[in-house]
Amino acid sequence: MIQENPFVNYLDQFNILSPNHSKIYDEYTHSDEGFKYELKVETKIEKYLVNIFSNQPRSIILTGNAGDGKTRLCRTVHDNCSNEILEKWPASGIVEITLPSGRLRIVKDLSELTDEIIERELLQLQKCIQFNHNEGVYYLIAANEGKLTKFLSQREDLSYLRNEVRERFKSHKNNDSIFSIHNLLDVTSSTYLEKVLEGWNDEENWKVCQQCSLNNRCIIYLNHNKTSQQIVRERLVEQYRLVDFLDTHITIREMLIHISYLLTGGYTCKDIHNAKVQELKEQGQRVYYQNFYGHNSPSVAFSEMRAMRIFRELDPGDNSISVIDDFIINGDICGFEELELLHSDLFGNGLDMQFGYLRQQLKHYRDYSVENNDELIEFWIKRLRRKLYFEIPNDIFKERMNMIPLQFVADYQEMFNNDKRRMLKIKDIINGLNKAFTKRLIQNSDSLYAANENLLISNEFQFRNKNKSSIKLIQDENREDLDYISSKYTLIIEDEIRLPINLSMFEYLMRLSSGDLFHILKEDVEILIDTFKNELIQFSEPEVSALELFTINKETGLFAYTSIDLPEEEY
Repeated sequence: MIQENPFVNYLDQFNILSPNHSKIYDEYTHSDEGFKYELKVETKIEKYLVNIFSNQPRSIILTGNAGDGKTRLCRTVHDNCSNEILEKWPASGIVEITLPSGRLRIVKDLSELTDEIIERELLQLQKCIQFNHNEGVYYLIAANEGKLTKFLSQREDLSYLRNEVRERFKSHKNNDSIFSIHNLLDVTSSTYLEKVLEGWNDEENWKVCQQCSLNNRCIIYLNHNKTSQQIVRERLVEQYRLVDFLDTHITIREMLIHISYLLTGGYTCKDIHNAKVQELKEQGQRVYYQNFYGHNSPSVAFSEMRAMRIFRELDPGDNSISVIDDFIINGDICGFEELELLHSDLFGNGLDMQFGYLRQQLKHYRDYSVENNDELIEFWIKRLRRKLYFEIPNDIFKERMNMIPLQFVADYQEMFNNDKRRMLKIKDIINGLNKAFTKRLIQNSDSLYAANENLLISNEFQFRNKNKSSIKLIQDENREDLDYISSKYTLIIEDEIRLPINLSMFEYLMRLSSGDLFHILKEDVEILIDTFKNELIQFSEPEVSALELFTINKETGLFAYTSIDLPEEEY
């Protein structure tokens, strides 16, 4: 008789290819023959909302993508601010509860309502805001931003609410004690990942597996053991943090789907117990560092799992670093006992190494001609790089971070909460922008030039001008209302013109500054840079007594700032 782990069946509900797949994540619960599991991921926003409605109520709209947890937050507020537990949402999708200072009307999803009901509720919300809730009625509404703004734009009788909503979408700092909007797209994805990994890897969930006679050939159990290790968890969070830096948002639902697949590879206990030799070999390929990027996953699963597609761009397996590849191929015979033991630990006889088959391949690769050993290169080398990336100790191979296709991550991270590091990097950003504006190799300078591709200069903004800089680089702030960790910067010129700088923009400008040519990252940043350049030119007042431009310096081959005085009759 197959002994199944009910927690694995719980994880299977997040498998989009499973018949047990559930699209409803409101509860994140699972019941199976007396086993009940609930994922509890405490969030800053839920504490904030409960505190607001318990002490200083106001009307609030929650926006975000499907899967960001808007409905769950509405349920949390209901259950914490009333004497009853909401077992099931009514057909109307609207509930009311009594607060110490009035009544709270909760709309779980505005887009599920008819236009007639939406208009009725929004008109009532508008009235509440206009008259500062003098009737003691407050609103909590979950809404899709696009649906909300479109609806408001089509109805003149909602013009007051439309203007209030528009201001709050511009900046969360426009929220006040009467009306607030909290956009869950602003949540940094990495803040929840470690909580999910810790909760799901709790040893209490895996007691059945510990007693299972097949746990040594079970890829699910191997993935649990590996992702329970602190170093692996840190590396997984590190990858999600990179996504934060790239200004890309992954919803809670997408994260749960991704991490459940990371652990199970899409398998259940039945698949493990019923596996024949060939199936066991295939299961061994669904190891966590492969699953994270969607390798060996069915093409349908990869197309459906957005998180995998995002992380594939950061895959360390595609980048060859000579010292790391040499260790993978020859580390077991390198002559250094410590490294040889490390190689044995990493690439030993585990299930993901096909119980020693890799070692045979390595020996075969070294003993015979390379032409006859394509399997090592094509099948093994990329996955071994991924394994090393996640499992190598921190003090071994400082080149590990070079395995991801971004060169300036460390510089980007070092600037957070470090004014000195940011000041040092402003000059590089300036030089990158000068080259981006003109599409030429411009001589390095402390000045940012409002210039175009014709090399004409409209204005000069000096980084240092009489001990006062007209150019500032500031980091965004952590949020008190929701789980947002500072992840990007803003370049500010003359306290007027702003350029958002995420990791893509920073990487692009750093590469230009260091002499690289224009490359694929241009597609991610070009519109922002062109808009920024045009704003600088419009803001500028060109010098009328001189022609300022870039001209070629024949000795250096670089373009440099030149000023040509104009005759009086020409200006």
